[in-house]
Amino acid sequence: MKKFFLLAIISSGFVFNSCSNDDDDQTEEFSIVGIWHPSREIVVSGNNGVTLSNTSYSGCYSTSTFDFKSNNTLVSNIFELNTSDDCVSTGIDTVPYTYDHNAKKLVIEGEDIEIVSRTVNELQIVSEYDDRNGDGIDDKVIFVLAR
Repeated sequence: MKKFFLLAIISSGFVFNSCSNDDDDQTEEFSIVGIWHPSREIVVSGNNGVTLSNTSYSGCYSTSTFDFKSNNTLVSNIFELNTSDDCVSTGIDTVPYTYDHNAKKLVIEGEDIEIVSRTVNELQIVSEYDDRNGDGIDDKVIFVLAR
């Protein structure tokens, strides 16, 4: 979202690397604005930090959308299978959000969301802490969104 220094960085790159062969290796800045889809869920042990599972979403749910708009509204459209096994929307929900790129802070409907990782095409956020492996210690459940 904030591209204050991008032009300066690109300009200096042309000056210092004008003879370089890596012309197609350009760095894009992360922007949360756009349509994201659920990609996978990662569960990390709260006890030792080991990845317990990394499960890709498939089928109906993976067609859901999370549209972060530039006016700071998030429009989500979640799809699930109904009792007839038809993939249907559970409804569209619009809520406010704020995102501070430099602070790496996302707030959705007043709730702070922990960002684990962000790239141009992937956003990893903590969806909950829950004891998934039964050891009595809450594990980190990471919701991964992809463009």
